Amino acid sequence: MNGFAPSPQNSPPLLVVDDLQVSFDTADGAVPAVQGVSFSIQRGRTLALVGESGSGKSVTAYSILRLVQPPGRVTGGRIWLHSRREGDIDIAQLDEKSGLLFKVRGGLVSMIFQEPMTALSPVHRVGDQVAESILVHQDVSAEAARRLTIEMLKKVGIANAARCFEQYPHELSGGMRQRVVIAMALVCRPELLIADEPTSALDVTIQAQILGLIKSLQRELGCSVLLITHDFGVVAQMADDVVVMRRGRIVEHGPVREVLKSPRHAYTRALLDALPSRRAAARRDRSPGQAVVGK
Repeated sequence: MNGFAPSPQNSPPLLVVDDLQVSFDTADGAVPAVQGVSFSIQRGRTLALVGESGSGKSVTAYSILRLVQPPGRVTGGRIWLHSRREGDIDIAQLDEKSGLLFKVRGGLVSMIFQEPMTALSPVHRVGDQVAESILVHQDVSAEAARRLTIEMLKKVGIANAARCFEQYPHELSGGMRQRVVIAMALVCRPELLIADEPTSALDVTIQAQILGLIKSLQRELGCSVLLITHDFGVVAQMADDVVVMRRGRIVEHGPVREVLKSPRHAYTRALLDALPSRRAAARRDRSPGQAVVGK
């Protein structure tokens, strides 16, 4: 198998992406967006996909759930999910109308989308939207789904969960809407959670709260996390392993501490040097003479 070597574990990896290739059809021909990407995620661990906008990280994540829409298409590779509930599944080979793909989406694998207002319907109560995920994937009554929804809304830090159940997305703050989206993603206890830039639309204080929430719920539920981000500060806080993408390819991968301490690729070093804390440290390290010359 190509690509990312998983961290040593007794159990096989939960997810294995092998030589994934995705293209977008244009008037000038097919344009590759993901080119031979391979990585794996161990159970209970967090893997961060890092890169600037356009590097292919979100397309890679959407491919795992077969959510890439035309003119985009997966043109090659395998996506193996080693599920404890459903056995081994090659997601890339599933038919779009397959009942197993239906079980994968939202049941075995869930996604926190980047912008909660596009993930939530503006004309339905938020509680009904979370409860729908339960009713779709579990054989329970509407009343049981309501109870489970309120319990999950409490878990994600919403104090008055029963009141929140009755509200519409526009009545909630950005941080509250993101908490609802997290509740929707986790209410069916997925084995893998994909978080696509889950804090990019939030202020710094709320960002920290949401990241801490995802981390604590991961520990509680025992799921793996695929985190999509461009921010190495978030990676350092959240991830166990990291894959760095550039122009649809993987340029570096490994344990987070190793990559942060000794990045091998120039692109990785450039991303790290772009961190405000690093730039400030570089300015502090200059001698007085250097500072004068730089003016």
